[in-house]
Amino acid sequence: MSKEIHPTLEVQTPPEKTVLKEALSALKQSLMVHPIVQFLESFDSFFKKKKKALKAHEVLFSPGENPYFYIISSGALSVSQFTPTGEKKEVGRVYAGSFIGEGVLFDRNQKDVEAVAIGEGTSVVALTKSDIVYLERENPEKILSLYKHIIEISNGRLLESGKELASLYEMNMKIDQLSRLGDQWFKEIIDHIEKTIHVDYIISIEKHPAVPGLLIYKYNSRFPSVWPINQKVATEITGTEEAMEIISNGNILGTHETDNLYLLPLKTRESLKGYFILGKKNHGVFGDTDIRMMKNIAPLLGSMIENNQTLAEKKAMGFKQGNF
Repeated sequence: MSKEIHPTLEVQTPPEKTVLKEALSALKQSLMVHPIVQFLESFDSFFKKKKKALKAHEVLFSPGENPYFYIISSGALSVSQFTPTGEKKEVGRVYAGSFIGEGVLFDRNQKDVEAVAIGEGTSVVALTKSDIVYLERENPEKILSLYKHIIEISNGRLLESGKELASLYEMNMKIDQLSRLGDQWFKEIIDHIEKTIHVDYIISIEKHPAVPGLLIYKYNSRFPSVWPINQKVATEITGTEEAMEIISNGNILGTHETDNLYLLPLKTRESLKGYFILGKKNHGVFGDTDIRMMKNIAPLLGSMIENNQTLAEKKAMGFKQGNF
């Protein structure tokens, strides 16, 4: 009897280069927020006392009462929400020159999200409503300019959030509709996701329903004529049940060393069902919006895989019993 070889899954910390890439992708946005930078510089001695340095992965604030308006003076913050089941989902990121918690300026101290420093070198300026009142007395013209800028950025965020919700709703509906038609529509689902989130290709990997620890390549949108692949995954995948950007070494089927890869676990409440590997050619950068959308549809994709495997098992049992 041959001995089964199971893939080894190793946890890999996302590379520090990820933060640098994200900061570069936000460069244009950063150039648009110079009014805050100029505002900080004009009250240099005052803001030095309000500055707070954060360690990597340090929580700046959690959901609840918080009296501070934060201006990010360096680095970046990851912003997450908690679902009713207690699961944490990233909903955005704010970079140097931007801000978070502006509701404090309008006497709204309640925060519904958690903000965490992404890497080393992140710092914020923490202001209370009384600090803002003091600055209004010191230089009303400058504070008025700051208010206008905050309103413009906040309105822009609301507009982008609305577009994102519309795209997410449409994608969820499409996946749900096609998944009801069975496994043969899997390719169309992959194609739809690929176009919606702007990646160059998607690789689907599933856990074998009968063999514990065995992973199988199910589909690669780079090879649409070869489906299903059903090739065994040996040690090419080094991952975890957490979504993360991974270093490409070219060993994963259909990838290249210059590709940027994002590993997305597909889970139901019960267990991990497989992975999507999102690929961007030539060191392409993954946008925050695309990553958030993928994380939101991951449970639906996990359920789709589970349903397809259950249907295949029922068909196999029916064939075995002669019910065909």
